[in-house]
Amino acid sequence: MNIQDYILPLFYKPAWHLSKLFGKNRWVGFYCADPLDYHMFEPIKKHLPIPITYIAKNLKTGHFLKEINIPYKRYPAYPDVVIMARQTAYKFPVRKIVKIGFDHGLYQFKRWTSSKYYNLFDVYFVSSENQVELAKERGITTTVAIGYPKLDKAFDGTYDEQALEKLRRDLGLDPEKKTVIFSSTWDVAGLSALTRWIDHVHTLTDKYNTLLTAHPWTDERLLVKLKSINGAVYLDEIDITRYLLIADVFVGDYNSLIGEFCALDKPIITFRTPDSDRSIPAVKQLLSKISLQITDFDQVETAIENCLANPDQLSEGRRYGNMIMHHKLDGRAGQRAAEIIMKLAHDIKK
Repeated sequence: MNIQDYILPLFYKPAWHLSKLFGKNRWVGFYCADPLDYHMFEPIKKHLPIPITYIAKNLKTGHFLKEINIPYKRYPAYPDVVIMARQTAYKFPVRKIVKIGFDHGLYQFKRWTSSKYYNLFDVYFVSSENQVELAKERGITTTVAIGYPKLDKAFDGTYDEQALEKLRRDLGLDPEKKTVIFSSTWDVAGLSALTRWIDHVHTLTDKYNTLLTAHPWTDERLLVKLKSINGAVYLDEIDITRYLLIADVFVGDYNSLIGEFCALDKPIITFRTPDSDRSIPAVKQLLSKISLQITDFDQVETAIENCLANPDQLSEGRRYGNMIMHHKLDGRAGQRAAEIIMKLAHDIKK
C-alpha cells in the first residue's frame, strides 16, 4: 500500500454510501485487473447462479473485456460483494462490502505478502489444507482450501479422449512421437530457466512433438523469440490445461504449472534455480521430490528419455506433492468456491 491507499477511503467511502442510498439493486462485482484475472475466474463463474458485473481496473483491461463482449464498469465501482484474483481488497475500503479473493497460481510458489492484505478479505481461497496451515503461521486467518478451479477441466470430463485426439490433429502432432512441453516462470529474480533452453530447444523438435509456453508477463522480446522457433508449437493461451493432458513429459523451472502437471501424475523435469527473495525453500524441496532435476540444457534429452522409459519413477513423490498442493482433484473446485460465494452473498437476488 502507498499514500494513495490511505487517501482512497476518504473519497471511496462517501461515494459507496451514496450509491447505496440511490441504488435499488445489490450487486456482485469481479475486479478484473488484466486478462489473466478473467480466465482464472471463469471456472468459478460458471457455477454462480447470479449476475456478475465485471469491474475493469483500467482502460486496457476494459478494451480486453469489450473485445470479448463482456459488459463492464470502470473502477472505481461500488459493489456489495467483490471477488478478485489478487490481494487488493484495500481498493474497496468499506467494511460492508463482502470481499472474496484467490491466487493466480497454484499453491505457494510465491511468498505471502503482508498478512494485513489477506485479512481484509472475508474469505481467501487457496488450493490445499497445507496452504491454510502455512497461512496461519503468517497470521493469515481468512484462507479456505477449495482446490484449484483452473484444473477442473482436467478431471470433470470436459476433455475426453476424442477431444484430445482432435487437439493433437489440429496441432499437427506426429502420432509416432512423444510430446514434451517446455514452460517457464516469470523472468525475474533468477527463477526462470527460459534463457537456458530458448536457443536450443529447436534441436529436439525432430525427435519430439514440442510445445512451448511461458509466463504471460515474460519480457516481450523473449516471447517473440519463443513464438518464432521452427518445428515447435507455441501455446498462446492462458489456460493450457488441455495441452498438459496430451503431454508425456513436462520441463519447467520454478513455475506453478509444475503443480498442475503433477496432478496428472506424469513425469516432470525441472531446471535447478538459485535461491532468491522470491523463492521458498520448502517449494524447492518439493520440486526435488516430484521432478527429475537438471542444471543445463545438454542434460535435457537424457532426462526426457529417462522419464519416458521410467514414467513411474517419481510417482510416489508426485502423490506426496498432490497431497501437499491440492485439496481434491475431482473437478469441483470451482463449484466449492461458488457455493461459499453464494453463502456470503446470500441476500443478492438470483
